[in-house]
Amino acid sequence: MKKIKMSDILLTVCAIAIVCGIGSLTLRGKKTTEKLIIGDWYQQWSDSLTFSIYDDGTVNVPSSYGLGKWSLVNDNQLILSDFYGETIILKIENIDADNMEVRQVIDGKESQESITFWHTAEGAQTIRVKGYH
Repeated sequence: MKKIKMSDILLTVCAIAIVCGIGSLTLRGKKTTEKLIIGDWYQQWSDSLTFSIYDDGTVNVPSSYGLGKWSLVNDNQLILSDFYGETIILKIENIDADNMEVRQVIDGKESQESITFWHTAEGAQTIRVKGYH
C-alpha cells in the first residue's frame, strides 16, 4: 500500500481551501430573491405604500385589515394572502435591490401587463427603461 506523504495531505487541504474560498466569493454580494423582496413596496407612479413584506413571513397591506402572510414558490412566485385568506399571486419577472417587475396570475394565467413595484416612493416616480438602470 502506498504511503501518504505529508506534502500530499497539505496540497489537498490547500486545494480544498481555495475551492471553498472562491465559492464563497462568488456568492458574496448576490442576494436571494427572498431577501430582495423584504421591505416596503410602492407601485409605479404611486406615493402610497402598496404593501410591506416582513422577514417573519407576514405582509401588511395598508388598504386591508390586519397582517397577512406571504410565501415564495420556486423563487419566482410571490403569494400574498391577506388577513381573511384572500390570495394574490405575482410572478416575479425581474427583481433587484431597487424594484421588482411582476405579472399577476389569475386562474392560472399570467396577465399581459407587468406591474413594477419600487422600494421607495421616490423610486416609484422614476421611469425605468429595460436594460438601463
